[in-house]
Amino acid sequence: MQNEPRILLIDSVLQGGGTDNQVILLARGLQELGVSVLVACPQNTELFDQLKSYGIESVHWEKKISGFYKLWKIIKSRKISVLHAHHGRDYWPAILSASWTTPKPKIVLTRHMAKSPGSWLSKHYLLNCCDCMVAVSRFTKKVLVQGDFDPLCPIKERHKREPIRGDHKKIRVIYGGIDTQRFYPRKVLYLREKLGIEARHFLFGMIGSYDFPLGKGQLDFLEAADCSRNVLPHGRFLIIGRGNMQQLLEEKIKRLSLEGRVFLVPHTSEIENWINALDCLVHPAIATEAFGLVILEAFACGKPVITTTIDGIPEAFQACQVGKLIPPWSTPDLCQALADIAATGPLPEEKKWECHKKIELTFSYKVMAKNMLNLYNQLLIETTERRRT
Repeated sequence: MQNEPRILLIDSVLQGGGTDNQVILLARGLQELGVSVLVACPQNTELFDQLKSYGIESVHWEKKISGFYKLWKIIKSRKISVLHAHHGRDYWPAILSASWTTPKPKIVLTRHMAKSPGSWLSKHYLLNCCDCMVAVSRFTKKVLVQGDFDPLCPIKERHKREPIRGDHKKIRVIYGGIDTQRFYPRKVLYLREKLGIEARHFLFGMIGSYDFPLGKGQLDFLEAADCSRNVLPHGRFLIIGRGNMQQLLEEKIKRLSLEGRVFLVPHTSEIENWINALDCLVHPAIATEAFGLVILEAFACGKPVITTTIDGIPEAFQACQVGKLIPPWSTPDLCQALADIAATGPLPEEKKWECHKKIELTFSYKVMAKNMLNLYNQLLIETTERRRT
């Protein structure tokens, strides 16, 4: 009988981004399945207390020269059978540390971005040095295998996304997951009341970081809030997040006289409550997007979503198809979608729970963990069979 896998997840960041959240949810899901899982990560970061609160075992690890030796010692002493890295910066430390170990653990790398790794070395040799690369969407796999080229796009990073070299059969698609016990339909009036949002107002909201040069479409969201004044006099707009574009956003709100219509809400740990306070999530992505888990979080809360057709987003939207898919970089299309959704009104309670159930059955972190465990076991079984022959 195949021994139970011993999994080491490595994350040298753990600062609160989408990739870090997925590492925690994967560790949580594997632990709930009874799998031995250990997380190598910095223990002085924003998300470490959350990792600890789930009772997930961790060891302090950072990406530096001595970190290679420490990672090797962890793999050897804990008899790790699968080493799984999620950030691009951790790929080579995982590969090099595992290569010094006998027996060598299986190496799994997850690609959370809709582009191949940036360096020449990674593009040419990374795939051949790992046992499997997990793509978080079919579109991400398509970029890794075929590349994606859009030289006429107004966004420079979309002009040329080259494929990765090597054995493309190693690339598997496993979607990310969300905590459907956290994201579910409920009434949250106190957050609206804090901002003076009344029952007659239709509240649209964006959630995500806003760093230069592009953010996640927050500037387009402000343009739509401005141009929709006449058709949506009772429309209200939230931008929830953090980033180095904050001053620019504040200045634009003031310049367009959007005070009282648009609100900036700082990054918060109660994002599930803010989603439930909204009438509609808006995700006007304009750059690259591997999948779009915030769309699933909104659906799980029974909220319609307005989002663009960028990259892997249609795969997330397909889960419930409630809301509007619009072309990117088009303020008129965004304004029309806002008006259409406001005219339709919030989803009926029955429909909200129908959406939640769909997400729970397909995109919960528990499903992600089961799919990943199946992959780990498959890789280990293949190795055992090769040894026997």
